[in-house]
This record gives sequence, structure tokens and C-alpha cells, in this order.
Amino acid sequence: MLKAAVVFFIIAIIAAIFGFGGIAAGATEIA
Repeated sequence: MLKAAVVFFIIAIIAAIFGFGGIAAGATEIA
């Protein structure tokens, strides 16, 4: 479960780097 949260966090960071603020916010809310 913790590993899944870390994966979501990494995805949120990658999305933020690419400039998808909305997707990053959604990913952090899910995690």
C-alpha cells in the first residue's frame, strides 16, 4: 500500500514537471 502511494507521488512529480498541474493535483488527492 505504501509502495502504491510512493508511485502516485512520483507520477504527481513527473506530471508537475511536464506542467500538468491539474493531473498532479488529482494524483496527490488520490494518494
